[in-house]
Amino acid sequence: MIEYLPDGVSKHFFEHANDDQIVFYPHHFLHGKVEQMDHMISIIAEADMYELKGVDPKKLAARRHSRKEYMDRRRAKEHAGKHSWTIGMYGTPAMAKEAKLSLKEYRNQIIKACFLDYKNPVAQRDKTAKNIGKIQKWLDDMKIEYVHVTGPDADLKVKI
Repeated sequence: MIEYLPDGVSKHFFEHANDDQIVFYPHHFLHGKVEQMDHMISIIAEADMYELKGVDPKKLAARRHSRKEYMDRRRAKEHAGKHSWTIGMYGTPAMAKEAKLSLKEYRNQIIKACFLDYKNPVAQRDKTAKNIGKIQKWLDDMKIEYVHVTGPDADLKVKI
């Protein structure tokens, strides 16, 4: 199944949809989608990084909340080992501009981030994941209750 959402569609939807349309949940479609898919590939290629700027955040939150059951079903299937996903980036001029890089520089950053500049990218990814796992275990073993951030304009405690 291919789902293509060109720039402008989301903004148009949020500008013109009524509340019922924003929270509409097509359960037969979404549940059937989860039932049938075993892998999903997503490609990020934004041509307008600020498409939703100016859209009421309450509308965005309502839409996201209306899809909670769908996301819960996807996650449950993933945790059961019956669904996997892959996400990739296709660098666009807008994405490069946001990063203050040329398009070529930006695409090279994607290549490096995905280890595509290694002879065996999968082995490098696995090595990195193993190192991340070690750091995660080290942090988990610290039994931190909260993080305290202080500064000239900050005094914030965040419970872990």
